[in-house]
Amino acid sequence: MPSCDHCNQPAIYHDVRIVNGVHNTTHLCVEHAYEAGVDVGPVDFASLLRPEESSSAPKSTVTACPDCGMTIAQYKKTSLLGCPACYVTFQDNLINIIAKVQDKHTQHVGRSPSQTNVDADRHIQIRRLLRKLESAVNQEQYEDAAALRDELRELHNSSEQHED
Repeated sequence: MPSCDHCNQPAIYHDVRIVNGVHNTTHLCVEHAYEAGVDVGPVDFASLLRPEESSSAPKSTVTACPDCGMTIAQYKKTSLLGCPACYVTFQDNLINIIAKVQDKHTQHVGRSPSQTNVDADRHIQIRRLLRKLESAVNQEQYEDAAALRDELRELHNSSEQHED
């Protein structure tokens, strides 16, 4: 977790600004964020007045992204991650969430839906055969083109039979 730009306290406020392609990040602790006029939510003023006592208190185990400072609680509120590093930081939490949403799949398995109908499959096959046919004609492979044409006719005839 980054420390405050003004002291060595842990930073709880992270401001990332990109102006004209220049990336500028500011990290502030509770005290310096308060001084800068940033509303950081409920503040434990007792810890600000007695910092020596608060340093011995047990630290919370809330994990924050090292790049943008986002926590898993913030993600759960918005369903949006702050940066690419969040995927690595919250990997253990995200695997469970992705598995619930994606029918227990946690890796990309393709672009087609798992339940396609016969017409969609036939349409995809026809498009694939048309590309092959065009390529065969361009390369003057007329025998291959004739075989592809015949295959396209069979697909067309079988689709007419299914419609009847």
